[in-house]
Amino acid sequence: MSSKGAKNELSGFPIRELSARTQVNTVTIRAWERRYGLLVPQRTDKGHRLYSEDDVATVEKILSLVARGVPLKRVKALLSQGASTDESVAKEGKPANETAALSDSSGSWAESVDALLAAVHACEYRHIEQLIDQSFLNYPSSVCRQQLMEPAFARLAQEESQAGYLLAESELVRYTLFRLNGKGTRKATPLTLVVGDNTPLWRLCLMAMELADASYPVQLLCRPFTLADSLALAGQLHAARVIFYQDGVWRGDEKQRLQAAASEQLNLLLCGTAGVLAGADSVVKVYPDLQDCLQFLLQRQ
Repeated sequence: MSSKGAKNELSGFPIRELSARTQVNTVTIRAWERRYGLLVPQRTDKGHRLYSEDDVATVEKILSLVARGVPLKRVKALLSQGASTDESVAKEGKPANETAALSDSSGSWAESVDALLAAVHACEYRHIEQLIDQSFLNYPSSVCRQQLMEPAFARLAQEESQAGYLLAESELVRYTLFRLNGKGTRKATPLTLVVGDNTPLWRLCLMAMELADASYPVQLLCRPFTLADSLALAGQLHAARVIFYQDGVWRGDEKQRLQAAASEQLNLLLCGTAGVLAGADSVVKVYPDLQDCLQFLLQRQ
């Protein structure tokens, strides 16, 4: 059979489908292919990538390993040796090379956190941007959240001055808005994410990127809203779902406003402790934690 005939028999699916099925954005998939050699897709006559069910399984194994802290530079060797990715396996039962990879990885992420904090304290804006960009380029957003951003913000929140915390949040917001530009290719309900007063916007940024990686069309609003303003917004965005996230407490009459609007505005999702403390869960579903809301949305794909 000619090589042209062989190419015509190629079967598979494009990178956007692999991204939607694995919730790993296409930029990261390409980085795993080019920089680390973790995927070798077929190519059509025009050079377009085609992936298979084996590639889906490979991505799932990679995700399992990096979620446990294995650096990408060590993943290929573990995959080629068929290392187990079952998270229930006890560490002492792992092959020696996998145990070493896991041990080394904790230091690798700790060093990344230290480097990010050093750049923040030195107000090195470009370096902060580079560190964030490289992390989110090479790793899924969920891993960057768990291993880098949450530990970094936890340490910044403990400092006497909040300057570093606010600067880091500002840089993450800027990166998130850049990352969201042009995202959201799947036919899904658009999402508008809104933050309330005295609530960490950086958490909403990370949620926005995870949703965008799942191909949701996402709009992030960076100014704090009241619940009343969010209700008004939801009333205008009939075709979208509005996610309002607030910790702390609501203003005095906001639960009453919610009760008045609940029967009409089913496109509003509430997250955070403010809704729970106000007893809003007796009116509508309230997700105390953003990750609970995120999982709900991802399961509806």
